[in-house]
Amino acid sequence: MRLSEHEWKAARTIVSVTLAATAISFVSIWTWAHIDPVLTLRRCYEAAIVMPLLIAPLCSFGVQRAHLKVRKLSDQNEHLANHDELTGLSNRRAFFARAEAMQSRMGAVSSVFACAIADIDDFKRINDQHGHDAGDRVLKCLSDILAGIAPPDVVIARLGGEEFAIAGYFASEGIARFWFDALVREIASCQPAGHDVTVSLGWCVAQGGENLSTLLNRADRALYASKAAGKNQAGKAERGPLRVVAIA
Repeated sequence: MRLSEHEWKAARTIVSVTLAATAISFVSIWTWAHIDPVLTLRRCYEAAIVMPLLIAPLCSFGVQRAHLKVRKLSDQNEHLANHDELTGLSNRRAFFARAEAMQSRMGAVSSVFACAIADIDDFKRINDQHGHDAGDRVLKCLSDILAGIAPPDVVIARLGGEEFAIAGYFASEGIARFWFDALVREIASCQPAGHDVTVSLGWCVAQGGENLSTLLNRADRALYASKAAGKNQAGKAERGPLRVVAIA
């Protein structure tokens, strides 16, 4: 069996700690024997008890320090692998993993599972007129708004560029509609990062047998319908014709 690089490092660490502990114990007993060459059986018992008590904390400290360092790096790598670096929201990979896990519970809950895609209107204009730093500030601010108003059972992610994905459970389709409409209005009224920013949004409710990719495709078509209808509005994708609801 071939060991991975991390397994080899772990094995080397165990061997190093064992050798170090053995060496420290040997040197300690050897030193004690030279200081007090007439060792009684009682002294040997005392040494057998005292030496590990002195050595173990030092070895444990070194091992735990290395473990905490590895754990910290592992947590950082996991965060980078599952979150968008700019906004801190879930990335595409994490969104699919979490949303698919949530959708798998559809048969066990009475709520409806809804999926949406939101896109910042005329985002290129912001970058062209105010620079990419301003665009980044808008993305961060908008992400904070989305994360701040998201219900507990909803996952929000940045898919890339100025596009965001939303998926989760709502008490009813009417509640989902209300929330998506309110989201569009909230962003238009907040002026993220001091700029006039609006979003167009497309959403749909999951039906039996649909996977997440199908839902996103339907939501994406509703998003384009919202853009074509004048932007700054939420459109619901039906199995038949798309229906777009303008935001007053």
